[in-house]
Amino acid sequence: MPIRPGPLVLTVLLVAALNGCTTKPADEESGSTTHLTIRTCPGEPVPSELTVTCHQIEVEGASISAAVLHAPNPTGNPVLFLHGGPGGRAVVDRYRWLTPRSELLDTHDVVLVDQRGGGDSTPSMNCPEMRHPDAEETALAGDRACRDRLIKSGIDPASVNVERIAIDLVVVRQALGIDHWHLHGVSFGSRVALELMRRDEPAIVSAVLDSVVPPDVDETAELPHGILAALQTLEGHCTHDGSCPSGVIEPLREVLNRLEAGPIVVQVDDRSFKVDDTAFLAATVDALGRPGGPALLPEALGMAIANRLAEAMAMLISAETTTVNSARNAVSGSKAPSYANTGDTLAEGVWVAVTCGDQLPGMSFEPTNVNDPIYRAEHNRWVALRARCAAWQVPPTAHSTRLPVSSPVPTLILAGDLDPITPSSWARSVARHLNDSTIVTSPRWTHAPSTWNPCAIHLMVRFLASGERPSGSSPEC
Repeated sequence: MPIRPGPLVLTVLLVAALNGCTTKPADEESGSTTHLTIRTCPGEPVPSELTVTCHQIEVEGASISAAVLHAPNPTGNPVLFLHGGPGGRAVVDRYRWLTPRSELLDTHDVVLVDQRGGGDSTPSMNCPEMRHPDAEETALAGDRACRDRLIKSGIDPASVNVERIAIDLVVVRQALGIDHWHLHGVSFGSRVALELMRRDEPAIVSAVLDSVVPPDVDETAELPHGILAALQTLEGHCTHDGSCPSGVIEPLREVLNRLEAGPIVVQVDDRSFKVDDTAFLAATVDALGRPGGPALLPEALGMAIANRLAEAMAMLISAETTTVNSARNAVSGSKAPSYANTGDTLAEGVWVAVTCGDQLPGMSFEPTNVNDPIYRAEHNRWVALRARCAAWQVPPTAHSTRLPVSSPVPTLILAGDLDPITPSSWARSVARHLNDSTIVTSPRWTHAPSTWNPCAIHLMVRFLASGERPSGSSPEC
């Protein structure tokens, strides 16, 4: 998931994998020098007939955790899965590829990597100090506390950025003895995939970019338009089927105006927090980005209009957990086994470092439409981000990483018109610079469809296995 700062970030962590027997890579068997060591797979074991090898790979200033899910009879080059975030994880969540087993594992090994600072890679940039932002002062105090702790322990937050992550992945590829691989980048992972295409192009056979994040995007200028476009798509669906007779856009504007005039403290489960217009819009966007969010949002807005804000917030927040299991079941056609998903799903320090170092320098912070409550609430979120980045003092990264990527690598780009996190317009922006790309969009897809939608998954697998693409811009499954 790309960059959605705010008090109610429900970052989509799009990951996968497995646990099992280990086998030595060819370069280790030959006795040649390698950065790689075999280790026990972290997290809960997942029963599977497949072999999985887990590794720790030494790179400059860090140790990267990786897992290889071995297909029984691979017919193609391995596929590197690039998770979302920034600061997400992949290795401990390998069950997502195995229960049910991904169709991709019929033909390809899948490589999972916890990017620098996150997941099971070390040093960790998890920030428990930042997890209770009940007020702006508390949130910024937590940011400063985490930054100070990391620096005192010798961890420079500026050491994690898109360019550094891409350099690490080149070392991972070489350490695993892989000459060529495919890329499957989702949300923020697509940003990393593009940087890999920029610096390691000869090693890349093809790429799938799902919910793509352009390196040159000004999110402060473009995301408000993208949020409104996704809401308009949702309103078209739900007014047609009768589930939202009053639409969703005007009710949302009414709620945002109320909350701007008077924020409300609500309690959801055991947590109390203040909800203003910015916090409610953030929860709305995060919910709409989930597989089941479009179905929940009209009802949640109805609750908010009826002054049942706590219930509305509980429903929006529930979209994070309830839709994960339903999406997995939809892919498998039956109820999938449940495995523990313990530990930190997001390394907050990585999220801040990449957001402030890589993204902030390209942002204009100019209000785009102060008369629209949706635009106003979104702009206030970016103002809060600027304060957060000031607390972290992460310097800007190289301007070259914020330039569009030109590449001849065959690329399939997937986008959803219901996606308010990485708007479908971004797919067209990225494709303009790629020599051999195909865009597929759907008015029924929201964020990261290749991780939950059976049609998008099938398109992804077909493209990586054979290069097959749909003949038009709409899904053909």
